[in-house]
Amino acid sequence: MTERQLILRTDESAPVNKKMVQDIASAINRALFHQNAPAHIKIMNVTWDAKGVITAITHPNVTVEMGQKYCYIIITAARMVDKAVVHFEENES
Repeated sequence: MTERQLILRTDESAPVNKKMVQDIASAINRALFHQNAPAHIKIMNVTWDAKGVITAITHPNVTVEMGQKYCYIIITAARMVDKAVVHFEENES
């Protein structure tokens, strides 16, 4: 599963709003669709931990490397929902 985890870091001083997780997944998927990304490049699930780390799980056939090609779209879409998102990083697990 770790090969499908896209990590988004947020400003740690911002409060965590777990109600936004589904909104972030929806915003990312809409943005990917509108930017003509291949149909299988999708976010299936999003979690948010107490430190503000957002973990987005991709579709089963999508690796982190595939998702990284769309990191600008992913970050831009996530920031539209939560301005505290600061950057995208590869999962090191």
